[in-house]
Amino acid sequence: MVARNTTTLGKLMLRLVFVVFFSGAVTIPPLWAQQFSLRQYTAVDGLPQSQVNMMVEDKEGYLWIATNGGGLARFDGNEFKVYTTRDGLSSNIVQYLKLDSRQNLWIINPVGITRYNGLDFKRFIPQGLHAKLSIRRVFEVNDTVFFVNSQRALGKIFNDSVYYWNKPVKDKRLILYTHLMPNKEICLYLNDSSFMIKSPLGTYSLNHAKDFSFALSIFNYGKEVWINTEKGYFSIDTQRRKFVKRVMDIENQVIQYDSLNDVYWTRYGDDLLMERKRGKAHQVDTILRGVNINQILPDSEGNTWLGTTGSGLYKFYVKDFDRYGHQLYGSVLSLVKGKEGEFWIGTLNKGIWKYADGATKHYSGAVSEVNQIRMGRDGSIWVGSYSGLGRYNAARDRFDWFTREDGIASAYINSLDIDQQGNVWYGTRANGVGYFNGTTFKNLLLNEGFEDRNVTALKCFPKFNSVYVGSEAGLTVIKNDSVIRKIPLPEFSSTIINSINPYKDSLLMLGSGGSGIMFIDPVSFKRKIISTADGLPSDFIYFVAADSDNIVWVGTEQGITRLKLNARLGIEQNLHYGYENGLEGVETNRNAFLLDGEKYFGLIDGVYRYNELPREGWSSFPLHLRDIEILYGQYSSRAYSDSLAGFFRVPYRPKFPADRNHITFQFNQVDKRYPSSVRFKYFLENFDKTWSQPSSVGSATYSNLPPGEYVFNVVATNNQGSWDRQPLRYAFTVKAPFYQTEIFQVAMVLMLAGLIVLVFYLRVRKKINKIMEVERIRQQEQESLRKEIARDFHDEMGNQLTRIINYVSLMKLNNGNAVALYDKVEESAKYLYTGARDFIWSIDPGNDELSKLFLHIRDFGEKLFEEKGMMYRALNSVAKNVRVPYGFSREANLIFKEAMTNAFNHSGAKNVTFTLKIVDDAFEMKLADDGKGFDKGALAKMNGLKNMKARAERIGGILYIQSRAGAGTEISLILPIHIFKGKI
Repeated sequence: MVARNTTTLGKLMLRLVFVVFFSGAVTIPPLWAQQFSLRQYTAVDGLPQSQVNMMVEDKEGYLWIATNGGGLARFDGNEFKVYTTRDGLSSNIVQYLKLDSRQNLWIINPVGITRYNGLDFKRFIPQGLHAKLSIRRVFEVNDTVFFVNSQRALGKIFNDSVYYWNKPVKDKRLILYTHLMPNKEICLYLNDSSFMIKSPLGTYSLNHAKDFSFALSIFNYGKEVWINTEKGYFSIDTQRRKFVKRVMDIENQVIQYDSLNDVYWTRYGDDLLMERKRGKAHQVDTILRGVNINQILPDSEGNTWLGTTGSGLYKFYVKDFDRYGHQLYGSVLSLVKGKEGEFWIGTLNKGIWKYADGATKHYSGAVSEVNQIRMGRDGSIWVGSYSGLGRYNAARDRFDWFTREDGIASAYINSLDIDQQGNVWYGTRANGVGYFNGTTFKNLLLNEGFEDRNVTALKCFPKFNSVYVGSEAGLTVIKNDSVIRKIPLPEFSSTIINSINPYKDSLLMLGSGGSGIMFIDPVSFKRKIISTADGLPSDFIYFVAADSDNIVWVGTEQGITRLKLNARLGIEQNLHYGYENGLEGVETNRNAFLLDGEKYFGLIDGVYRYNELPREGWSSFPLHLRDIEILYGQYSSRAYSDSLAGFFRVPYRPKFPADRNHITFQFNQVDKRYPSSVRFKYFLENFDKTWSQPSSVGSATYSNLPPGEYVFNVVATNNQGSWDRQPLRYAFTVKAPFYQTEIFQVAMVLMLAGLIVLVFYLRVRKKINKIMEVERIRQQEQESLRKEIARDFHDEMGNQLTRIINYVSLMKLNNGNAVALYDKVEESAKYLYTGARDFIWSIDPGNDELSKLFLHIRDFGEKLFEEKGMMYRALNSVAKNVRVPYGFSREANLIFKEAMTNAFNHSGAKNVTFTLKIVDDAFEMKLADDGKGFDKGALAKMNGLKNMKARAERIGGILYIQSRAGAGTEISLILPIHIFKGKI
């Protein structure tokens, strides 16, 4: 019947509340022979909140987790990345998640719906008349997103636009819930006892009123949709569009069915059960008790995730290792399988154990540290311990012990092996190595070639009929009871050899206590090291051994590593097993491994069996870039690209400016099953020379990249431990700075050429202008000189000629003064001659020297003063030859001729001195007499002295006149030296 009232509707919703999440195809493989494990994630592990409302897995492998107050979390197997309202969520309460075909994540919260595209959050919040609506579910048909609101009606979003918020289904029917069918069709369960199925081909309805009244749960069963009703189980036949009655022999409420493994997830009260059927056998396992489960999600890697209310997140998965006898055995130091199929187990402090036919038996005698157990060619069991050498006596079912009294070198035996002749070789803690041939002991001590008595590893190599002994001193080879060679191992300096085993019957594998693994050729002694730099989780190797398939197994303090090597001993596969894979004790021991057929390992907390899990259907997710950071995120890389690619919106072929060349690549490969095994290698074309060393760090930073085009290559290991065959390639460009671009360089060349032409032009123009200026100045000087010469010639010659003419005219009058007039004519003629001679001397360029000027003035003074018998002296203190500017000699000559003439005519002096010297930064020419002097007040009335000062200023000099009555006179011409430097 059809539910028509709110009470019935409420009951239906309570019955279906769990069904909403428990849907989808299951991909985990068969699990019958293995043990299971639950791994809980809480706030301690980074989960933001303990109530998990829903989970989805995207195509990159990330698990998206909706929490009830902690926001949205993204999990990659290692860590949780949390998004909250600070990042763009409308609310930190996330109720439902949906990934559409474009991998956009649709997030439902109490205030609306948010779309996250890997970069931005876009909010869709009801407004106006629809403000009180809340969103319940989201589904996608073709490329359109539909949602169911709180009024059980539909809303539609297309191209990030809301077309309507509240549109009822046909005939105003209400939507109780939605279900995703195996073929990706959408099934809407309505309140009129009908199912509306939406597919890309169209929409149709099926009414169940004639078959059953209401649905208790709905789940995908194989390729069908099954409905648990009050009348039993029905399936939906989508071809014939009808309900088909089904029978299921499961009494508990089925939440989800795993068709691949034929596993039923059921509920009984508050308990979560996993039920399996094989023929008539029906096994029921209780997975969780008293925990409210919100969702069960099988992922693509063989894990099943359980979202709970209040208990966080659980990972349910198959263990790679099953543990046995941890309470009996404790720390297991050695393992061997006997000829009858029994297992012999040597422990740290719990003696020797034998496991056969489901029964376990303890053997006394070995007090502590059963370090190694070996089986001889005849099936005999030998034990090396810190209680001596033991041999199993099958007849009496006990061990017979050999100690120092029997001839053994030491009762503290570290290692043990048996050669082809049946000799039992043993390495001791303090007394070297020896062997037992069945009757006697032969011990090789320090004086027989051993440098270290503490033997930590020993191995017989039948191919070379040799015994290899490892210690802290290196590797020693024994043959025919004597040491034939010592092989120093500088790579293993300051460390010990914990393990020696053959590889492919031609090489030795040495495991060291801190330097990794060495492969060494016993003939050529060529060697190769594999260490953490190559991807090992640790360099402290307890054991390294190969199985029949040449798979190398490595035991460390961090668990067990499985390696597959190529012909060049490079790592092709690298898979690490630790706590997450079932190794609870994690730390291994030196001789506790068994690799024949089934594989067993002894750890510090018991014996573990390795499960070779079927991996069909398991996915290995692609390596991808998460972000490109510039200066650690200071600048957005997306600003330098025209388009974005991938879920994380990584910029496509960006072109970074020259000053944005500090780039960090963030990359990841999700592996939620073996997260600690993922390794990365990267290589930057046009920059790096080789690939980087393997690392678990998902980032690479390059600083100060020069301009150029680059391709960043990165590879990762998959869930098999194998490297990607093809690297992920990412191309980008660092643009050259403007001064390195071709346009700029061409412009600079043109500019430089233009500058050179301009400089050359300016220099030529300057020279031409200078020449023209010099020519102009020369013309001006010539004109000025001609004017000056004309003026001076007129002054010097014209006056005297005028006087002579006047005297001659008076003589013609014959007035009786002819003699006197003749004397005056003669005097004027002499003065005319002297002035003409001085004028001609002054305009001669050869006389433009200071010394010649001095001599010329000196000679004039000598001739002048000797007429009166006045004492005259001249002194030149300037030794160097100094050129003087044109016109200088004439002016200076006239100044001192005037001064000497005045001294001759008016001073009445007895002594006259003329000197030339350098005073400070100037030349000084001085004329001094001891005559009667004159009053300074009369200077203003003396025209001759005024002319002397004018002449001094004309040549840039300074004229000083010092005199007082009765104290003589000094006339000094100061000539600054820079005047000569600037004008010559």
